[in-house]
Amino acid sequence: MKGLTLGAIARRNARDNPDAEAIVEPTGDRRAVTFEEFDRRTNRLANVLLAHGLEKGDAVAMYLRNSIETLEIFVGAAKAGVLPVPINHRFKNEEVAYVLRDSNASLLLFDSNSADVVGEIVDRDIPAEEFLFVGNNAPEFASSYRNVRDRADSSRPPVESTRLDLAAMLYTSGTTGKPKGCLFSHDNLLQNVENTVYDIGLDPDERFLVMTPLFHVAAFSLFLDSFYVGAKTLVIADFEPRRILEVIEDERVTGSFIVPTQSRALLDVDRIGAYDLSSFRRYWTGTAPSEAQLKRDIIDAFDCELTEMFGQTELSPLTLVLTPEHAFDKINTVGRPLFNVSVKLVDKDGVEVKQGEPGRIAYAGPTVFEGYHGRPEENEKVFDGEWFVSSDLMREDEDGFYEFLGRADDMIISGGENIHPAEIEEVLHEHPAVDSAAVLGVPDETWGERVKAVVVPERGASIDADEVVDHVARHLAGYKKPREVKIRDELPRNPTGKVIKDQLR
Repeated sequence: MKGLTLGAIARRNARDNPDAEAIVEPTGDRRAVTFEEFDRRTNRLANVLLAHGLEKGDAVAMYLRNSIETLEIFVGAAKAGVLPVPINHRFKNEEVAYVLRDSNASLLLFDSNSADVVGEIVDRDIPAEEFLFVGNNAPEFASSYRNVRDRADSSRPPVESTRLDLAAMLYTSGTTGKPKGCLFSHDNLLQNVENTVYDIGLDPDERFLVMTPLFHVAAFSLFLDSFYVGAKTLVIADFEPRRILEVIEDERVTGSFIVPTQSRALLDVDRIGAYDLSSFRRYWTGTAPSEAQLKRDIIDAFDCELTEMFGQTELSPLTLVLTPEHAFDKINTVGRPLFNVSVKLVDKDGVEVKQGEPGRIAYAGPTVFEGYHGRPEENEKVFDGEWFVSSDLMREDEDGFYEFLGRADDMIISGGENIHPAEIEEVLHEHPAVDSAAVLGVPDETWGERVKAVVVPERGASIDADEVVDHVARHLAGYKKPREVKIRDELPRNPTGKVIKDQLR
């Protein structure tokens, strides 16, 4: 082993703190594994994969909900030099088959939540030839994961990885097309952790709760933050707001990453003040904007430090952070770059723009992924030398904080004017009767595109289309006001809370 790898961290934790709880499932019959047990289990899984003929650089698919096994499979695969490929556990048969074909995964691990879907595709044209079932009563076409794992050798697998070797393949959310497999080295993932440790500070006494799905890089990076410093990680498969509060109280949870939709659900729990949340000091949020009132409500309810994080899958994933001391004085921004993340804003021709001007944000540094799997033409589009050029539009203020303006492909061009949806969404979120809002462009014969706003009222509140238009017109130029307004009960979102705007057109 040359340099720090996921396997090296597992061995170090087992050596330094063997009997401490590493991962806990706190719901139902509480389950836990120590750092020593986790190291042995991941060794066994690595040796299973090698015995099945997988070689360094091959892919193994994981169609699983959050569990201890999900994490041990991820780290165990990395120990074998095999790339874990987590699949969105809400995907259905064609979506799962697509990821299997795209990644060329020859082995699939799945659980009871996904057994029916796997049963539908097992005889289809997919590369997966072997199936391991995580749970009891495996289907006829699969073997028991636990039986296979427990019979395997627990010694260190005979594979030497370096920090620059590939460690995982994680798929984008697919909100703007089919998901793409992002390739990450050990160094990508662990440099992201080191950036977090440097900018925010973590210690072994942390008890982080992972409540977002582990098929997403944000959730896995939260686990890695905890694992890196030798702290305890708690994992929950189902987001049940009242149960989350009970776990925070019972397990003395110190922090978590919570998307805005989850935040609202937690704050809506009756008598939230009756729970002892005094241990919970690190409230991390991101993937979608949190308006000012939501931030204030979070801080009031949890009496915590609120940190807003921005990033994307391709960056392992964090790029910018708005630390607690700037939560309100820079509320319209998503923060400043993390320690080892270089940033610039460029125009459509790749030329760097001046401070204060909008542009696509481009990143360089050790957390930039290795590229898309099997998509050389996509790699050519997004890389400009060492720089990864994102579709996210930003503006840098005089203090070096970045304001998110939306995605370049979300830009609305109406009557020749460029309109940033995020600017209008921020204004709508300031209306007391608005819970959430999404703004997009739709075709218009006269203007090319017109602004459409989809608004979800606060519980018990009402708002009509005219009020929405008037509110925007009072704050922004007339050409930015919505020409079409829809009132809905909720917005369609992916599992990490991002609005799926294609479903609103």
